[in-house]
Amino acid sequence: MDSLIEFPHESGLSGEIGPGIPLTSYLNSPALESLAETIEREYYDQETPRWHYPVVLMLKLLVIKCFHQQSYARTIYSLTQEDWHNLCVSPEDRLPHPATLQHFVKYRLGVDGMQRVMMLTGSALKRKLDGESIGIIDSTPLEASRYNQDAPYNPHYQIKMDKAHIMHLGRYPLAMVYSGGTDADITHLPRLIATVAPMQPNVVGVQLDSAYDSYEAHAQIWYYLDAWPCIALREGAVVQEEGTEKRIHHWVNKLWKEGGDVHAPLEEQLRFLFEQGRGEQVGMFFRNKNTLNPEFSTLLHGRGDCERVHNHIKTTVGFRLKGIRHESRELYILLNFIVYQLLLLVGCTAEIENPSVLSALI
Repeated sequence: MDSLIEFPHESGLSGEIGPGIPLTSYLNSPALESLAETIEREYYDQETPRWHYPVVLMLKLLVIKCFHQQSYARTIYSLTQEDWHNLCVSPEDRLPHPATLQHFVKYRLGVDGMQRVMMLTGSALKRKLDGESIGIIDSTPLEASRYNQDAPYNPHYQIKMDKAHIMHLGRYPLAMVYSGGTDADITHLPRLIATVAPMQPNVVGVQLDSAYDSYEAHAQIWYYLDAWPCIALREGAVVQEEGTEKRIHHWVNKLWKEGGDVHAPLEEQLRFLFEQGRGEQVGMFFRNKNTLNPEFSTLLHGRGDCERVHNHIKTTVGFRLKGIRHESRELYILLNFIVYQLLLLVGCTAEIENPSVLSALI
């Protein structure tokens, strides 16, 4: 792939950015410096320090690797003198050996470390957004080779695949959860919510398709993300009696010994019931509201945007299973996802109005 990024005139950039600018010229970003400091603090032994390559350099090299979809060796050996200069590496310095870069990914960080970096990057992206947003949750297939003996065959997509379950704020992907290709989407929703909740996204609602339509899903999105669950209803959805305000008050009163107060605001009563293990009833309340709302379908109009984002990720960083060993799948899917996040974060930090142009070859 070409090592240059061409920016179209209509992309709406702040300032003038000429065509053919190397990716490395944008990687001297305070956002990467801040992330590297956290990794250094959390994943290197501070009491018995040993010399190691700067973490920020390792992050930059990983961005280059995934963006150009190269091997570790080609990433290192294909850098130009201009790239060295942009990476603040002098000709007298040594770049890390490809095996050193691989060790940083696979052993220094590993899957747990990558998940931590994803949360840090997602939190940084969230802080770049102003005001309240609409969240979108959906899964996307990660295609494997048809000769792959480990990836399951999904009859809906008619390919061998695994899945990535992603939450977005607009075009910004905050977090991802990896799963098998035939797993039901809803079974991984709690883990995705648990990943996103510490970021405290400022969302007024979260849009999901009907594959996530369950009472518990409605309740968890409202309780943990403090957002209205806009989940597409399954065919034949009906109002559930147990989710009416009358039954909410009944159960709050019944649990008065545990602290239930029927005179408290309705939202407090719902939180109380959720914390008492009656999440299904709380979910019925929100699902009833959506079922009775004649304009509910208009709340789902933005859900299709996530498909474009998923395709953009796959085009930009090779978000697929082909060529990845079975035992390393989750690790490298996370790595590619994080690199896409970092490209957006670098673009935001550079005050590019449409930072997604940093993550696509034109």
